[in-house]
Amino acid sequence: MCRMCDGSTRAAELQKMMDLVERYGWAIQFVEGEKARAQWAYTVGLARHGLPEFVVTGLRPERAGALLNDTAHGVLCHDERWESGQGFRSTDRLRIEIVGMPHPEAHLGTVVALFPGCRLQALQLVWCDGRGRWPWNPRFNGGGGGQPVLGPRSRRGT
Repeated sequence: MCRMCDGSTRAAELQKMMDLVERYGWAIQFVEGEKARAQWAYTVGLARHGLPEFVVTGLRPERAGALLNDTAHGVLCHDERWESGQGFRSTDRLRIEIVGMPHPEAHLGTVVALFPGCRLQALQLVWCDGRGRWPWNPRFNGGGGGQPVLGPRSRRGT
């Protein structure tokens, strides 16, 4: 259950997130799923450096957090750059394809609230299932809620 449901305030939660960003350079915002709606997570804080934020949908929080932290670390600390259509393997061998998000403000509320003056860009880290199928394949098996893709797939990724 979310902390605001347990009595915290939006302002208090935003301050906690900002404290994490100040301490580590970025933070991860998790969004709980529901019966047919996938859980998802995204980075917070990369935009203030002129970098895209990263989003992942449909992964458990531990795996989503590890993937987002590894990607944010590479971008912020090692000058890695990603664009729509590129692919890579995560540290746990998960195949990833980058998908650009045309309307990140619709999905990254914490970033919008904390950094209202930043030019917001976001890239989704889209993953394939255990049989190598992507969510645009009708036989993709993403579990409960699946893996919503929040932007168009690049022709480069075809």
